[in-house]
Amino acid sequence: MNEPVPTAALQPAPATGIAAASTLPRIAGRLPLFEVLMSTGLRLRYRLNDTQTARTWLALMTQMRPEWLVRGDLNHRHGFAHTAQILDALARLQRAARQLGLTLEPVDASGWQATLNRLHLNFPEFFRQRYVRELYDTAHEMNLAIHWLEYELGNVYGGRRQHLFNLDFNHIPEVYRLMGQIPAEEMHRFSPELRFGNLHLHYVYVGRHFLEMFDAQDYLCPAHHFKAQHEFNATCGLVFSEPEDWPARDAAMRRFHARRGGWRFFGYEYDDPRLARGFFKLGELEDVAEYAEPSRREALRSALSEAHVLSWTLV
Repeated sequence: MNEPVPTAALQPAPATGIAAASTLPRIAGRLPLFEVLMSTGLRLRYRLNDTQTARTWLALMTQMRPEWLVRGDLNHRHGFAHTAQILDALARLQRAARQLGLTLEPVDASGWQATLNRLHLNFPEFFRQRYVRELYDTAHEMNLAIHWLEYELGNVYGGRRQHLFNLDFNHIPEVYRLMGQIPAEEMHRFSPELRFGNLHLHYVYVGRHFLEMFDAQDYLCPAHHFKAQHEFNATCGLVFSEPEDWPARDAAMRRFHARRGGWRFFGYEYDDPRLARGFFKLGELEDVAEYAEPSRREALRSALSEAHVLSWTLV
C-alpha cells in the first residue's frame, strides 16, 4: 500500500544527518502531544497511547524534516479529490502502464477494483529486476496511482467515506530504512477500524498487507506478495473517515481469510496478532470527543479539503 522503493532512490538522497536506529533519542516520562500544522493554519493535536511503539515512533519523528515529506497529490491526501483530479490520475495510470509495456483495462463502475488488482500484480515484480531508474520511477508512479484511485473510487463507486492524510517519508532511502520493531506484546494493537481522529502507523513494505487485500477483494495476489507489518518507520496516517459497521467487516474479513487459504496462504491464523489486521494505532485527536456528531466531522473535513501538511511539533 503506497509502498516504498527501498532498494534505490527515487530522488537524490539528501544529506540527512539522521541518527542510526540504535542511537535514537530515548523518549522517557510523559508523552508530549503531537501537533500537526496544516497549510490552512489549522492545528491538529494528537494524544499518543503510552506504548513502546509510540515512543519509538516519536523518537523517529524527532529526526524527520518537513522537506522530506512526500506531498504529491497521489500519496498525501486521500478522499478529497474532485472529478477532474480522478480523471487526471486515470490518465497518468494509463500512461505509466503503457510505458511499462502493460495494458490497462477499462476502469469503470463494474470492474474497477479487479482491473487495479490485476495491474498491481506487476508492481512488486519490478523490484526483482535489475535497477533501472526510469523503470523504477514509472513503476512507482503506477503504484501510487493505483492506491490513490482505490480510495477515491471506493468512495465514488463503493459508497465509502474514506478520508485521510499521509505523512510519508518512505521515498528517501536513508529515512525509509530508519525503522523500529513492533514488540510482540503490542502486535494486538493492530486494528482494521480506521476511526475518525486516529493516528496510525503506515505500511512500509513492497507488497500487500491483509486489510489492503480484503478491501480490494484481491484473490490474485500470490503468497510471496503478502507481508504482515512487524516493523515501522516515521511514516504515519491521519484518519478522518466516517464510521463503518465494524462487526460486519470483521465477519467478512474472517471469511476472506478462510477463502484465501487461511494460515496456509498468510502464514497466520485469523486471530493471530502477527497477521497485523489493519494499522497500528499510535493515538487520536486530543479533542476527538467533540466530533461525535456527523456535522462536526463533516465541518472538519471541509476545513481540510484543500489543505496539506506543512510541519509538526511536540507540545
